[in-house]
Amino acid sequence: MKEKILVVDDDKFMVKAITKLIDRHLGLEVLSAYSFYELKSLDHFKNIALAISDYHLPDAEKGEAIDYLISKGVPVIVLTATYDTSTRKKILQKDIVDYLPKSIPQIAEHIVEVIKRTLKSMNTKVLVVEDNLTDLKTMIHYLKIMCFQTRETTTGAETLKILFKEPDIKLLLLDYYLPDKDAFELITQIRQRFKKDQLSIIIVSGTAPTELIPLLLKAGANDFLAKPFSKEEFMARIFNNLEILALIEELKETSLTDPLTKLRNRRYFFQEAPKIFNIAKRLNQPLACVIIDIDKFKKVNDTYGHEAGDQILISIADILKNFFRRRHDIIVRWGGEEFLILTFYRDKTLFIQHLEKLRKTVEETEFYVFINEKKEKIKVTISIGAELSLKESLDEMVRSADQKLYKAKNLGRNKLIV
Repeated sequence: MKEKILVVDDDKFMVKAITKLIDRHLGLEVLSAYSFYELKSLDHFKNIALAISDYHLPDAEKGEAIDYLISKGVPVIVLTATYDTSTRKKILQKDIVDYLPKSIPQIAEHIVEVIKRTLKSMNTKVLVVEDNLTDLKTMIHYLKIMCFQTRETTTGAETLKILFKEPDIKLLLLDYYLPDKDAFELITQIRQRFKKDQLSIIIVSGTAPTELIPLLLKAGANDFLAKPFSKEEFMARIFNNLEILALIEELKETSLTDPLTKLRNRRYFFQEAPKIFNIAKRLNQPLACVIIDIDKFKKVNDTYGHEAGDQILISIADILKNFFRRRHDIIVRWGGEEFLILTFYRDKTLFIQHLEKLRKTVEETEFYVFINEKKEKIKVTISIGAELSLKESLDEMVRSADQKLYKAKNLGRNKLIV
């Protein structure tokens, strides 16, 4: 993805505030221009992901900077201090991503949220199903200037093929009348595979009977958009539906993540680990279940306080993330000071060496924690129990790893038992 944001505004305080928030929340480089002249002086626009530009500049009073950026292929979010019907109409006539009145409270923070949303749109797929080619062309055009990846078709049968081929499509704009399929039937077929929190469906129609709209929503549609629609209403409906999906996804992610270490939690393990185990059984592939415990962790909490203990847990979690980086590796905060890893391996001897290296790394690491603004050095060790044989059930693997961990603790701690 292009990594720079361009801010064009003659208000230097505004530019500074936006730049600071983008750096803090997005970590992206910000270029700035305080006039149309400075904007035209920029060497190139290839690595600019997005521009935020004031509509009125001292040397470009009529939105010339917006037109210039669009001509360079740069998506633009427009800012305006003058918010009246005439200005709004002129802004919406341009192929902009969105516009924001500067009078909005905490406008800089709002701009950052719109930037985040737009950058996410660049990786979001939307499928438009419409047999009226004029309407299809209009919706695709709007979606592209909103920075979405678009797919299109004119039939229900092709809709199903596209969705099954590209299950990561997030939004479906579906015409009520299609030449080959009834809308109710199509929605029902789609919902057998994709839940409402996975794929949002907006029914688009200018002729669907009013009494049928609730039935379409009950059948599985998320929203209804009546033709003819304005560009602004279209954009608002799209963003609102995707925002709801994003909020649901965020809630799911939160429910499956340990808030302290940002590792997965037990709920995630019981949801996803059986899938990994079943793959291992089906392919007869070596699978390891590893349980790790920080030795004498209560003493750390009693001596330095729970805040220091939390910092140690975060540091250990970071080490585990470094040791187990593959996509299918599951790293879980199992509870308290215990962690669980479920991972595939190829060579048993090499994997045991990897676990021993992990144990030694923790043993040799000097952990620094801050207690009342004072830096303290703490050393800890870990005990590891690992089950490397594929058992009859996942529960059996977990129990075996836990028994081996218990043995490692009884043998004096800071040991690996396999």
